[in-house]
Parts: sequence; structure tokens; C-alpha cells
Amino acid sequence: MIRKAQIIMGMTLTIMVLAAAAWAQPTEKEVLRNSPDFGDFHKAKEIKEKGNASLKVWENYREFLGKEPSRVKALMRQGPGALEVAYDEIWVKESNRNPILVVAREGKGEPYRQKLYWLQNQVQAFTVEKYCTTDPLTWEKLEKPGYKIIALLDRKTILPVVTKQAAAEQSFMALTPGAHLEAAKKALAAGNPDEKDIKKRTYGRLDEARQHLDAFDRKTKDLADEAKKLQKEVERREKDLKDYKEVMEKAGKEEMIKKRKALAKELDRDFLSKGFDVNIDLGGSDKTVLKMDCVVFSRPLVYVFVEKSDLLQRLRNAGFTEVVFSNKKIKYSWDIDLDN
Repeated sequence: MIRKAQIIMGMTLTIMVLAAAAWAQPTEKEVLRNSPDFGDFHKAKEIKEKGNASLKVWENYREFLGKEPSRVKALMRQGPGALEVAYDEIWVKESNRNPILVVAREGKGEPYRQKLYWLQNQVQAFTVEKYCTTDPLTWEKLEKPGYKIIALLDRKTILPVVTKQAAAEQSFMALTPGAHLEAAKKALAAGNPDEKDIKKRTYGRLDEARQHLDAFDRKTKDLADEAKKLQKEVERREKDLKDYKEVMEKAGKEEMIKKRKALAKELDRDFLSKGFDVNIDLGGSDKTVLKMDCVVFSRPLVYVFVEKSDLLQRLRNAGFTEVVFSNKKIKYSWDIDLDN
């Protein structure tokens, strides 16, 4: 009886240990290795060194963002302007997309840098750095172009995001094989990939479906065939979605080029009606750079165009990424990056 009791107790302890492992809370590093809010750090450079850093958001950029808060993610508006951080490890990654804008756009020039500061495996700070060549407030070229911090989050701001994602990952890991398949079905059911009108086609939540299928335990034979069918459906939709995106992207580019050309003509008429003889030219393969030259352009006048009118917003809405005001008579120009 004693031996039997010991065996039962041993089995109970084993089950408890396995259950505890299954429900273990993911570590902060596991969560932040790849997260929706902070990006994919799988290929980040990991710097193992101890130190202290004085982190500070570039004041000019902070003021610039304050003028257009609707274009910036709420998460990035929180956090301090300056922070003293002790660390023993830094993760550094580069990205061609600006992570603080609501609508991500392909960047140009040097990539953005994102950093996570760690101390004893606990996240301390997150920064986004932008390579700046001009001042966002005055559009004048900087004497020393370089990377500047444009977003800074402290541990207090990051932790709720980590906790929320950790809970979601924990729930995901606790799903049964059958539950994974049902979730994959629901993700696919959200789409309508066979709609005859290509403009009305939707494909469902393919990334979500693939995640559940990848987590599916294929040892469960009675569900394996169903999983294979769903996997093939995901692959079919992904291929069709790729073709769909190419078609729509081409059509969208052509439509936006027409829109930019039309706006350039409209601006030409507007300037003429106000007595300005402005030479307007479109540059770039997709006509995303608007160049305007006029003998009366001056810094105060450009300031009026930019700060006292909706000109920049109209240009952004048309898909322009850059606008250049120039006065060749005085050999001066004002180059404004609309991706800011």
C-alpha cells in the first residue's frame, strides 16, 4: 500500500509540474522578442555590457509631434521626455518603417533604429531613433546630421503592454489541438476569397490561422486530415492574396500618380490666382516629390504656406513624401520630409 501511495504521489507531482510548466508565464524577453507594439527583435544585435544611459527625446521633434498628435500612436505619446537608465544588455534593430506613425510608410535614407534596454532580464526602456538631416520645425539642414531619439518609453509604460501580451500567449499555449483547429477555421471564415468582384475579396486572418495550425499537435490523428485541409486552404489564399495585392497595388499606384498630377495642376492655378509665378515639377519614379520654385519664396512665406494652411496635409493625402520649396535666384531651398 505504501509503495502504491508513493507511486500515486509521484504521478500527482509529475502532473502538477507539467501543468505548471504549461501555464508558466512567458518571460519579458520571450514576449518582447516579437510583439505587435515594439516589433520583431529576433535578428536584433544583442549588446552585452553594463552601463548607464541618459536618454532624452529630441526637443524639436517632441514639439513637432505635439502639433500633429492624431498621426502618432497613443502608446508612443506616453512616457517621459528624459530618462536615466541602468542596463546590462541592449537589443538594437533597424527598420525601414517608422514605428511611431499611425500609418506606417516605407522610410527613405537611413533606417530607423529601435532599442530595448535590459537590466537583470527586465526591460527598462524602449527608444526609437530617426536619422535626421533637417530640423522638423524650421526645415533647415542640421550642421551635424545624425540619429536622434524621437520616442522614449520607460518600464512603467512598457510593462502593461508586456503583461497583456504575456496573458494572450499563455492562453494560446493552453489551447487544445481541437481548439486550435476551431480558431483557425474562424480566422479563415472571416474572409471571402472567392468573391467574383476582385475589389470585394477578403482573405480572413491568415496570419492568425497559420499560427494556430503551426501550434496544432499533429499526433492527434483524428484531426490531422482536417488540419491538412486547412493548411492547404491557407496556402491557397496566401498565393491568391499575393496576386491580389500586386494587382491592387499597381492600380492604386496609377490612381495616386494621377491624383498627384491633378493636385500639382490645381496648385499651379491656385498660385497663379494669387499672383505667384511658381514653377512646379514632380520627381521620383512614382511622382512622390513635389518641387516648387519661385523668385519670391522666402523663409517667412514658406512658413505661412506650411503653418497657416492645409497644404502639407493635402500633399500627404495625395501620397507625396517630400516637398521642396526653392528660390533659385538666391540659391536657397526648404526641403520638407512629409513622412515625419
